[in-house]
Amino acid sequence: MPKAHALKPQSSSHPRGKIEVLPNAIHTIVVQATTGCYGVLGLASPRLHYGEPILLSTQHVNQGVRVNVVNDQLIVDIYVVLEYGLRISEIAHNIMSSVKFSLEKMLGLPVAQVNVNVQGLLHGPDTQEKQ
Repeated sequence: MPKAHALKPQSSSHPRGKIEVLPNAIHTIVVQATTGCYGVLGLASPRLHYGEPILLSTQHVNQGVRVNVVNDQLIVDIYVVLEYGLRISEIAHNIMSSVKFSLEKMLGLPVAQVNVNVQGLLHGPDTQEKQ
C-alpha cells in the first residue's frame, strides 16, 4: 500500500471529523499480533539472502509485512521465521487468526486474507543453550 494513501476505517452519517489510519499503524498492529504468537522468532525480509532467511531488526520489521486494500478489504502478507521443531501449520494458523482478529477489532475493516510466508526455520534461543 503506498505511503500516500490512508484507510478510512469508520464511516458515519454525521461525521464530526475525519479518521484515517496510515499504513505504518496497520503494519504495527500486524507486527504486534504476529510476534505475540508462540513459535515466531521474528519477521523476515521477503527476499532470501543466498537461500537463507534474513531476520529483520526492530527498526525494520515493517518490511516483513505487506498490506493491500482490495474492494475495501485488507489482504495481508507476512514473512516470518519460525522456531525449528514446532508444527509449522499450527503456528501459521495462529498467526492468521491473531492478525485477522487484531485488525478487525482495531480498524473495523474486514480482512479478506492473511498470507503467512515462512521464510525459514531456526533454532530458538532456548534450544541453543541446551545443546
